[in-house]
Amino acid sequence: MAVFATLLVPGNLYAAENIITPAMVGHWEGNARIIVSWCHQKNLSVAVDIHADGSVSGKIGDAILIGGRFDANRGWLGRKLNLATDYIITGKLDGAIVAAEGIARDKIYIPLNLKDNAFVGGINTSGSLCVLSSEKTMKEKMGFNARSLKLIRSKSSP
Repeated sequence: MAVFATLLVPGNLYAAENIITPAMVGHWEGNARIIVSWCHQKNLSVAVDIHADGSVSGKIGDAILIGGRFDANRGWLGRKLNLATDYIITGKLDGAIVAAEGIARDKIYIPLNLKDNAFVGGINTSGSLCVLSSEKTMKEKMGFNARSLKLIRSKSSP
């Protein structure tokens, strides 16, 4: 039972091993479709630089990514059961993610898979799962989500 539980632990167990390949290093850009009903903006731009040491810098919407990390998000069992994604970018956000609407969050989680030379996934942030209140309170406290993210490596990448 303990062995099985160990196999299900999230990707942080795998973070110590360097998973970055030369094909992953570089500047990546794309857009995601915002899916929360309380945000009027429908698209979120994403531009990140993945470095060989696993650090990630860039911009998510209008916010700056601080202390970004590119890590494994699942092991062989998760892959076999199609749970989660192969990779995840985590970090903190400096500034509003959607400045025009005053939507700011502290933390960002970007689960990704590498498919056909592009990273595909979504955007999740810190925040409450459910807020039964006004739209204003939702914008202030609820988790912010976007889907259909597709990051394409910039032609100017090494």
